[in-house]
Amino acid sequence: MIKLTKLIVLLLLLFSGINVAQSIEVLADTDSSEYYVGDYIKYKIAISHDQDITIDMPSVKDSISNLDFIKEFPPKISEGINNKKISVYDFVFSKYDSSEITIPQFNINFTQAGDPEIRTIRTNPVTILVKTLEVDSDKDIQDVKKPMRISLDWWVILLIVLLILAVLTGSYFGYKYYKSKKEGTSFTAPKIVIPPHKIAIKELSELEGEKLWQRGEVKEYHSRITYIVRKYFENRFNFFALEQTSAEILGVMKNISETGIIHDSTKQFLENADMVKFAKFQPMPTVNEEMMKQAYDIVNKTKQKEELFEKKGTSDV
Repeated sequence: MIKLTKLIVLLLLLFSGINVAQSIEVLADTDSSEYYVGDYIKYKIAISHDQDITIDMPSVKDSISNLDFIKEFPPKISEGINNKKISVYDFVFSKYDSSEITIPQFNINFTQAGDPEIRTIRTNPVTILVKTLEVDSDKDIQDVKKPMRISLDWWVILLIVLLILAVLTGSYFGYKYYKSKKEGTSFTAPKIVIPPHKIAIKELSELEGEKLWQRGEVKEYHSRITYIVRKYFENRFNFFALEQTSAEILGVMKNISETGIIHDSTKQFLENADMVKFAKFQPMPTVNEEMMKQAYDIVNKTKQKEELFEKKGTSDV
């Protein structure tokens, strides 16, 4: 009887620990993987946790001894998916000699309402490379940059071409309308129906070509890519995805049989975007690349068959 009681208590403690582990997650990251000596190294810790959890953040500058501490910012708290809180802590460090450095793991204590026990979660290690500037002592001293020749931007040329095409198209249909009205007949411009997946693939390809995150415009990149996917959901499955939160979109998708195969990848896709847009998190380049792969995968796995769409489009005209 005593052994049975001990077993029950042990199982209760085990399941309690599992539930707490699922209610809090931590991710540490830097804004780049490579720096030059003396650069500012922006180190960020993002903690996603339940509303009833209280974080006891340790002294990070004392926990990281292999970097030189510069500055600490006040924590930022925001709302995440599934009524979670996202707590973000930003720090600035530097390094004045070149080497490969691993920012170590360290413990973060937390407590949960109704449970006096202090629990611990560990950050992940982050490895960076600090380099020195290469100097060729045999070359003469030169300007920082050579004089640039200003040329006409390609987008200006494209805009002019599009305006000319718009004027010509408007003139053509205007003439046809005037002529048909004069002859007493009606004229209806043909309705061009483009499948939603073709629109989404075209917009993703254009976004990929702009190389926004490679130029440091990470938040704009994540906003644009999520807008394209949300608009695709709206046109493909006929619900107001552009006006809904990530959690509401996932809730609607549970009732659509065709979206079952992309539910998990869509959840991860939207959570990553929310971390960047609302918690101002700076993801590693691999995360930005994965976002584009997931977007293509979401569209390709749920696109409508061409013959079915053509029948639907013909009936709409």
